[in-house]
Amino acid sequence: MVITRRLYKFYNLSIQEYNWIRSQPGFIGIDESFSFVFDHADDIAESDFKTALANMRGFKLDGINTNIAKFIDEIKTDQLFFTTEVTVTKTNVGTAYVDIFTDFGGRPFFIDTTGFTGMAVQILWTKIGTGTQTLRIVEDSTNIQIIESGSLVTGSNDFSNVVIPQGALNFKGKWRLQCKSTVASDDPSFAGFRLYLRR
Repeated sequence: MVITRRLYKFYNLSIQEYNWIRSQPGFIGIDESFSFVFDHADDIAESDFKTALANMRGFKLDGINTNIAKFIDEIKTDQLFFTTEVTVTKTNVGTAYVDIFTDFGGRPFFIDTTGFTGMAVQILWTKIGTGTQTLRIVEDSTNIQIIESGSLVTGSNDFSNVVIPQGALNFKGKWRLQCKSTVASDDPSFAGFRLYLRR
């Protein structure tokens, strides 16, 4: 467990607000500068605390690396994070996952999931062959699977409520696209991919 120590300075608190803040998980005390000291159990606990604060009142925060705007429900928005429209035919795709793109190390793309909990994924696909064809996203340096699609059909395959798995929350790094079929001789065609991050 990684403890995340943060200092918060609040102004013009009512007694109810003061007591509420002191009752939150991770509260340690008040230091000599009258800042509230918290040791959050992890990044998720810190995010939950800031979200509760932002929704309760417009606090001023003096925390380290704090961008309170991303925790305010009224301005939280989904965003298009990655898109590609390069067409690739996967001749004899095989039954084990292979990179969609064979050049530039699979063309991994940078991703930052901080503050997001879900994704919407759109896969443009032409199914050629009889097997069950799927696409997945992997973490580039480890090849660990992030998500896997359902069975792909010709056209736009839309997965609008994909939960970001625990290990990929608050992730900063690179992801890569891979595909396979249950019939090794299938020749599907990848036509495009769009990834939206969702709050």
